[in-house]
Amino acid sequence: MSQHMENAPAQSISTRDFPLLATLFPDEQKRFAAAARPMEYVAGVDIIHEGQQPRDLYLVREGLLQVNKRHGDRIVEVGSITPGEIFGEASIVYDAPAGAGVRTSEPTTLIALPGEMVRDVLAQNDRFLRALRQLAERRSAASALAVNPLFSVLPLAVREVILYNSRMVSLQPGEQLFHQGDKNTGLMYLVLGGELEISVPHPQDQTRRLVFAKAASGDEIGEIALLCNNPHAATVTAITPARLMTIRGESVLAWNRRYPDFKLALHACVQRKLQHSMQALIPLVGEAKAKALTLDLLQPLD
Repeated sequence: MSQHMENAPAQSISTRDFPLLATLFPDEQKRFAAAARPMEYVAGVDIIHEGQQPRDLYLVREGLLQVNKRHGDRIVEVGSITPGEIFGEASIVYDAPAGAGVRTSEPTTLIALPGEMVRDVLAQNDRFLRALRQLAERRSAASALAVNPLFSVLPLAVREVILYNSRMVSLQPGEQLFHQGDKNTGLMYLVLGGELEISVPHPQDQTRRLVFAKAASGDEIGEIALLCNNPHAATVTAITPARLMTIRGESVLAWNRRYPDFKLALHACVQRKLQHSMQALIPLVGEAKAKALTLDLLQPLD
C-alpha cells in the first residue's frame, strides 16, 4: 500500500482553515492555492526526519502528527500537530535541517507548498516572515524545554511562563555568549539550535584553550555560575550559527526553592558538569587544585 497519494484534486487553503495564512496578500494566497499539492498518508509515516532538510511547507488538513526530538541517546515526544496548523517552517525560515522529526499518528491529509515559492513570498512579505519566525521560535523553544532533563521536570504551566518571558539570542561562529570571569550571571540559556564550546585558558599555556564540553540543541548553559553564585568559570563560544533562549536567573532560583524535583535535577546537573571539568583538570593541575576549582564551588543540598 502506498504511504501517500498526490493525485487528489487541488484543495482550497482558506485563512479560515489556516489562520496563519491571513498574513498573505490576496495574490500570494492565490499563488499558494495554485501550487498546493494534497497528500494523503496512512498512520506511522515519517513526514520529516530530524536532521533532514525538508523541501516543502506543510499544512495539516486532517489527522494528527507527533513531533519527536532526539536528545543524547533518547527520543522524546515533544508535541503534536493538529488540523489547521503548519509545520516545516523552521527549515524554510532559517534554511537549516529540521530540528525534530514529524510522524503521522493516524491517517492524515496534508497540503504541501513548494519551499522555494514560500521563500520567494517571505522575501516580499514581512508580516508572513514574522509570523513564521515566531512560530518556529516558539516551537523550537518548547521542544528544547521538553527534552532538557532539568526543565522537563517543571509543570507545563511553568514552561509556558518561560516561553512567554524569554527572549532569543543569536550568535555567529566565533561570537562569545559570555567570557570566563564575567559577573553578569543573571541569566541561564537553553540552546535551540547550533553548537557551542565551553572552554578555559590552558593552565600550562595561556595562548591555548582547554575545551571542556560542547553544547547543542536542548542543552542548558549558565546554571553553574547561577547556583554557585560565582562569576562564570568558563567561556562559551559559538562554533556554528547558534540560537538560544534566555531564562531569568531569579526565576530559576525560585523554582529551585519551590519544586523539589527541579532542585534535585539542578544540583545533579551542576555536580555532573563540575565533576567532568575536574577530571579534565586533574592531569594538568593535580587533584586538590582541580577539586578547588570545580566541585568545591557547589554547596551541598540542604
